[in-house]
Amino acid sequence: MEIDTLSVILLILIIFFTYLSIRNVPNPDVHPLLLSSQSDATKVRYPGESAIYRNVNTPHGFPQLLSKPESDIKTIKDLFDSGLKRGDGGVKKCLKSGQRSEGGKYVWQTYEQIAERVTNFGSGLIKFMELTPKTDNLFGIFMNNRPEWVIADLASSYYSLVTVAIPHIPLFLSDVINQIQFTKIRGCIVAEEALPIILSAASSCSGLKYLIIAGKGEVSEEYHERINSLGLIVSTFEEIEEIGKRSRIEHVIAASEDTATIVFSSDPSSKQSYGIELTHGNIVADVAGFLASIPNQQIFTSEDIHLSYLSLAHIFERITLAALLFSGSAIVFYSGLLSNVLSDAEDVKPTIFVSEPEFLSKFHETMLNTFGKGILFKQGYNSKHQSLRMKGQLIKNSLWDRLTFNKVKDKLGGRVRIIFIKSGPPISQSTLDFLRITIGCQVIQVYVSTQCSGIVTSNAFCDYQLRKATDNDDEESHCGGPLRCNEIKLIDCVDKGFTVEDIPNPRGEICVRGPNVMKGYYKQPSKTSQVIDSNGWLHTGDIGMILPNGTLKIIY
Repeated sequence: MEIDTLSVILLILIIFFTYLSIRNVPNPDVHPLLLSSQSDATKVRYPGESAIYRNVNTPHGFPQLLSKPESDIKTIKDLFDSGLKRGDGGVKKCLKSGQRSEGGKYVWQTYEQIAERVTNFGSGLIKFMELTPKTDNLFGIFMNNRPEWVIADLASSYYSLVTVAIPHIPLFLSDVINQIQFTKIRGCIVAEEALPIILSAASSCSGLKYLIIAGKGEVSEEYHERINSLGLIVSTFEEIEEIGKRSRIEHVIAASEDTATIVFSSDPSSKQSYGIELTHGNIVADVAGFLASIPNQQIFTSEDIHLSYLSLAHIFERITLAALLFSGSAIVFYSGLLSNVLSDAEDVKPTIFVSEPEFLSKFHETMLNTFGKGILFKQGYNSKHQSLRMKGQLIKNSLWDRLTFNKVKDKLGGRVRIIFIKSGPPISQSTLDFLRITIGCQVIQVYVSTQCSGIVTSNAFCDYQLRKATDNDDEESHCGGPLRCNEIKLIDCVDKGFTVEDIPNPRGEICVRGPNVMKGYYKQPSKTSQVIDSNGWLHTGDIGMILPNGTLKIIY
């Protein structure tokens, strides 16, 4: 049968346009097959336990879990020194106070300037408090987020000392008293505005002898009288730096297994707080796992800016800062009031934003009430939501963004590219979608455990899928698979009604093992042995569920 020329031309045109239509269909941001299996599970399991789940990039049979971001990084000092090198010889921006100067502007300090201040402060601190490095000498930090917090923390790592992170917004004065008494710290660095609290606590803490005040350094006569009556020796942060500048002390290098910090965490069941002892190696391992969870095209760089407002007394913000400082990124501290975080963000224009479910849920509600009632917003939202949900594509810089969504984006400064959300109260899938659609950024949920030095599991980037844990669930969000620095499993928690045989998904107590797991509870070996078993598994007390794709959902 002969085919005429016209038919051949038509056939060629059909094939050509079919090819174009296929070629021009945008691919999803990540292949669905990669999202369908986000953990490597053991085939063998023990009674009452789930399989053991690892990151797919550190599968079972792999020599070891990730413990360092680079082979020569062993301590917190090494992490910062890496950022110092990445920051163009230290000249890149490092820290900026949330308090403006008299000229109304924020003042940046470079990596080089911070490194010098760290050495000066560490030298002055040792002389002022009569500390001896490498002998577990502890000192407290009782401040809101500010450059002095980071400088003091880094000084501790430069001179093999140990920090005690005291939450600057305690629920009760008794919490501060108990933590000072329990750790027997002889000195504390305190924000000027927190001085009344620390002086009230000092009357019950006879071992507290030294105070270093961060702020303007102006102490009222009323406080001078109380300080004298308590027999305290007081100096300012700037004076300590001057002491160190005049009498430099050579850095004292810590070992990976040395204790770096004590962080307090409360036990909801007993309403007690425990001092969690974390080593340099613990923190370095968690930073390594955190950084390895970020794709190469999204990794932190010296061009990134982070607005720090979550308390540095809690481990999540400290791990975030450690990872950013390792990467040579810039940190700006909020102005001190949670009610001003959005206005701070508009000024700072961060690229990295770390938050909690409550804040972002409230942001979602406020933005919807402010901007979400117009026809353009609704049409644009439906269009981008369809791309997100049906095609697996995060659309940004579109016409809809210019017409309506940039108004929402600008409320966080207009430059945010990644939002990290700490595990806590459940956050709805609708809030996650809203942030991705309006801000046009990656939104990553992480499961955080203080006993594990910070992050345990993390969402995969570009995972926008909607899942149901059970047939009765309308929406399902999860905290991703394990970081490369640890492995997880569930064990039966029959007394609470959860077992690994539950249908459709295993449920139980979350257990974690890896180099990021704490050294133990400070001065409480019996308590430590209750939560870390003979095989090195930390029993977190948190209840979770493993979804079919190997991701972890937190139940409570």
